[in-house]
Amino acid sequence: MNLEQINQRVQACDCGNPHHAITIERMVASDHVWDELAEFVQEKGWTSVLVVADANTERVGFLPLREALMKIGVDVSLVSLQADEQGDVLANERSVVQVLLAQEATVDALIALGAGTIHDVTRFCAAKTKVPFISVPTAPSVDGFTSKGAPLIVRGKKITYQLVSPIAVFVPNQVIRKAPDALIAAGVGDMLGKYTSLLDWRFGAFDGGEPFCAVAASLTEQALQSCVDTLPAIYERDADGLDQLMESLLLSGIAMLIFGHSHPASGGEHHLSHYWEMDFIANHRPAVLHGTKVAIATMELIDTYKTTMLDWPNTPDSLRTWAEQMPTREELEHIFRALQAPLRPEEIGVSSLLLASSRREAYRLRERHTLLKHMSLKRTQSEIGERSL
Repeated sequence: MNLEQINQRVQACDCGNPHHAITIERMVASDHVWDELAEFVQEKGWTSVLVVADANTERVGFLPLREALMKIGVDVSLVSLQADEQGDVLANERSVVQVLLAQEATVDALIALGAGTIHDVTRFCAAKTKVPFISVPTAPSVDGFTSKGAPLIVRGKKITYQLVSPIAVFVPNQVIRKAPDALIAAGVGDMLGKYTSLLDWRFGAFDGGEPFCAVAASLTEQALQSCVDTLPAIYERDADGLDQLMESLLLSGIAMLIFGHSHPASGGEHHLSHYWEMDFIANHRPAVLHGTKVAIATMELIDTYKTTMLDWPNTPDSLRTWAEQMPTREELEHIFRALQAPLRPEEIGVSSLLLASSRREAYRLRERHTLLKHMSLKRTQSEIGERSL
C-alpha cells in the first residue's frame, strides 16, 4: 500500500467535499516488526510509552515489544484492560478511565496492542490527552485500525467519535497469521459488509443528497475486491492470504480516514450490528465479535438491498451496476460456512423479536440516509395504513 500515491489521488479529487490528509508516517508489516517499531520510537526521540492491551493481546505481543523498546532505553509501562462480568473487554467509559489513570504525564506516546476494542479506547485517550499513538494490530478482525473513528459505548449507547489516526502502524505478521479462526472470519465479515455499505453510501448520495467521494469509494472497493480474490487462500490459512486480508482491512480504514467519516465502510449492516450490541450490553449478555455481527447483518440485508435497487424505477447506473454485481445471501453463506462462522441471527443470540426491532429502529443510531432507513420508514407507513383501514 503506497500512502503517497493515495494522497496524490486525494489531492486530485474534485468531489467538492473536505478531504483529510493521511498523516500516518509509517506503515510496516513484517516478521521483524518489533525492531522496526523500536527504530521508529527512537527516531521520534520518545523515552516513555504506555502499551494498551488486554489479557490475550498482552500474552501474544507484549514481551517482544517490551524487549525491543527496552533495548533502546525506552521506559515501557502496560495497562491491561479489565473484562466485565461476562468476561468481555468493552470500549466503554470504564476502559477509558482505566487507561487515563495509568497514563502518566511523562508518557510520550500510546501503543494500541490488540484489535478493535483496544484501538477504540487508545484512540480516544490519545486524542483527549494530545499524545500520538502507534497501532499494533494482533488480528485481522476489523477495519478501524487506520481510521479516525472510535466507536465507544457511552451510557449504553454506541457513539462514534471522529478523533485521530495512528501516527504509525506496525503489523506483526507472525502474530496475525496465528490469529484464532473466529477473528479471521470476523475480519472477512467486516470486509464483505462493504457490499451493503457502499450501496447505502451511493443511495444516500442519490436519494438523500449526502456527500460522496469517488476516491474513498474506489479505495473501499479495491480493499473489498482484494479480500474476495484471496478468499481461497484465507480458507486455507495461507500466510499470503492472511496478509492480504490484513492489508484490505487497513486500506478500508484509510478510505474512512480520507473521508473523515465511516460512510465508505459502514451502512445499514453496521447499524444492525450496533443495535444488537447495545441490546446484549443492556441485558448483560456476552459480547459477539463485531465482524461476526456485521457478517450476519449483511446476509440479512443483501438480498433485499439488491432486489430493491434493481426493481426501483429510475435507479441510476452507478447504483444498478453495484447492485448487479453484489453477491446473494446464498453466496455469502457459502463463504462464511467455509470459514466455520455463524450464518443466522439466532446462532449469535439475536432472537426474532430483536431482529424485527432492529430492522425497525436501528437506522436511528446514525444520521444516515440508508436503504435500511428507507425500508424501515416504508414499513412503518404501511403498518399505519393497515391499522387505519
